[in-house]
Amino acid sequence: MRILYVITKSEYGGAQTHIFQLSRYMKQQGHSVAVMSYPGGWLEQEIQNANLKSQNKVKFYKNPYFKNSYNPVLGLKAMAEIRRAVNDFKPDLVSCHSTVAGFWGRMALKNKITTIFTAHGWGFSQGTPFLRKSLVVLAEKLVAKFCDKIICVSEYDKELALKHKIAKPGKLIVIHNGVEIDKVKIEKCKAKNYTSKVKIVFVGRLSKQKDPLLLLKAFNLLTQDLKEKSEILMVGDGEKRKELERFIEENKLDEKVKLLGVLPRENVFQTLGESDIFVLTSNYEGFPMTILEAMSCGLPVIASDVGGVREAVNEDNGFLIQRGNKEGFKKALVKLIENPDLRKRMGQNARKRAEKEFSLEKMLEKTFKVYQSFET
Repeated sequence: MRILYVITKSEYGGAQTHIFQLSRYMKQQGHSVAVMSYPGGWLEQEIQNANLKSQNKVKFYKNPYFKNSYNPVLGLKAMAEIRRAVNDFKPDLVSCHSTVAGFWGRMALKNKITTIFTAHGWGFSQGTPFLRKSLVVLAEKLVAKFCDKIICVSEYDKELALKHKIAKPGKLIVIHNGVEIDKVKIEKCKAKNYTSKVKIVFVGRLSKQKDPLLLLKAFNLLTQDLKEKSEILMVGDGEKRKELERFIEENKLDEKVKLLGVLPRENVFQTLGESDIFVLTSNYEGFPMTILEAMSCGLPVIASDVGGVREAVNEDNGFLIQRGNKEGFKKALVKLIENPDLRKRMGQNARKRAEKEFSLEKMLEKTFKVYQSFET
């Protein structure tokens, strides 16, 4: 089988990790794989690195017209690049990911080739601005007819699609994201020191969607004693970084908050493994890969109760907080900082749940079965 993956951005993120996992697996199964995205970034680099070690290489197509926009001029140019890649690679199946690439990809192909769209959280999820939400609903309804299957990464996303009548139930299928369960990393995580300074980690884009400032505001509500017992590690970059830097300076949190920027994937896991609590303060989500990665490293989770987050996080392995509730995040932080036994128990439960319900192998096998259902 020849498979072409299409995604808007190449930057490090959950959807990009998902595609890298799939492309690597399909290649290992002997299939020919190609990926198209905006040039540069983590995904392109990872593919290039993997190609150095393999005879069966993944071809990478650059599409400089993939932007977070429905601009028709950019769209026409993006579709022309997609068609050029299709004519060159001659795929049996095209797998589109992310809102913009998913839209232009389906518009370019219009069922001429078997096409699957994976929704990594809809662009009309709870918390999305009204005008954008309305536009995305119309766009998704338009192009839903131009694909053979829509994979949702959470039950929440499937229900949301049905609510907005994006597609009929038979076209929608749920396959949760999967995380690689590394036994060596897990053993290291088990050896956490629950008596040293508590490390609170955030991994994600420093963007309006992820609302990282909310974590700093909640942390700033802690007593001085609890602040002295803990610190925050923030992995990621984005347009909110300057705002975070100002808040840190104004509230004299320089020694308590470390902005680590974008890290290589192995360093992200190292940071998770050395941390004690994972926090995600998103305004809206699909089914965040970062939560699964944190769970696989034995971290209890404090997260906004948005999207499909509650399908991974429950009272056994973390806390679900109402979106934007600074006081709620503060109270959860207090409970976990003050109680190392609770951190340890929840972390162990998180790791077991990730291994049992959200393994990478399970996601890959289910996705491949979908592909195989269209083989002639």
